[in-house]
Amino acid sequence: MKYVIWGANLSGGFLRANVEQTKEGSVAYNRKLVQLAEQYGVDSVLFATRYVGAIGGSATDSGQLDPLTLISAIAHETKKIRFIAAVLPGFLHPATLAKIGTTIDIISNGRFHINLVSGWFKEEQEMFGIEWIKHEDRYKRSTEYLEVLKGLWTEESFSYEGDFYQLKEAVLTPKPIQKPYPSIYQGGNSKDSQEMAAKLSDVYFMNGAPAEELKEQMQKVSAEAKKYGRKLQFAVNAFVIARDTDEEAIKEHEYIVAHADDRAIAQVKARTETKGMWKNAKNISDFVANNEGFRTGLIGSYLTVAEKIKELEAIGVDQILLTFRKPLEELPLFFREVKPLVEEEENGALNID
Repeated sequence: MKYVIWGANLSGGFLRANVEQTKEGSVAYNRKLVQLAEQYGVDSVLFATRYVGAIGGSATDSGQLDPLTLISAIAHETKKIRFIAAVLPGFLHPATLAKIGTTIDIISNGRFHINLVSGWFKEEQEMFGIEWIKHEDRYKRSTEYLEVLKGLWTEESFSYEGDFYQLKEAVLTPKPIQKPYPSIYQGGNSKDSQEMAAKLSDVYFMNGAPAEELKEQMQKVSAEAKKYGRKLQFAVNAFVIARDTDEEAIKEHEYIVAHADDRAIAQVKARTETKGMWKNAKNISDFVANNEGFRTGLIGSYLTVAEKIKELEAIGVDQILLTFRKPLEELPLFFREVKPLVEEEENGALNID
């Protein structure tokens, strides 16, 4: 199992709850977080993209840092950890991303990836004069975006004629270090997003969900990918509360949910322009953690959380996107207490003697 963490370029935290949580989003904090993550063997760090607001918690005066620029600043200070930058097609032409992405891939010696986000935040795009287009067209644009990006990264001369992008004998040099190109991550619960992932993406991000629900989703995407002769990896979001005992972890989860930020959750529920973002969320707990993180169920003792991770591994999940209430404190705890239990296996089962 590979472990990915969220970067903190969007200040405000990851819980829609009025509880103490890390809300820091500075360059200094992200440098400390990434270096700590590399020390403990985290595979990748994902930096989200947002021009207004936050991910889960309350927005702060610190605002948002650009993921691409931040990664380029931190990459040379690390050696192994990989970087995933979320990208909104409406804000950045694929040729520009291809050039920036190549540069970061060279700076990091082949450790750069993108997470293509088709865009669901209508107010954000309209605020900056980005035309808001319907859901189906956003995914058509994203499809063209990835086709252009791959073409520029892999071909010596690339031409393209689409509804959104047109290129004529375009040349991009140098090329990325990674071959054929840096891996492309993509999420989304809608049929359009799943079809696009099956055709063009390398890793499919899933919102938090129980194992059986994830398994069904993975089977759908895998079947679609098979039509193109492709095979994807799968990653799932999970908010982790790992403590000495189940009781301690459950009590903390209940405390967080009891202090849910009703106003923030109401705003999420009121969004009608999204398809699939929170379609499986049913109760307050599902909305409190970013991307339905509590639904994955990594809440309990170190052993309980390790067993849950083994269940995810058994159904074919390749990566887990970890989220913590206090990352600098809880990330080391997870890797000292939980990860060894996941890896401690005898005859296909955890050795708990």
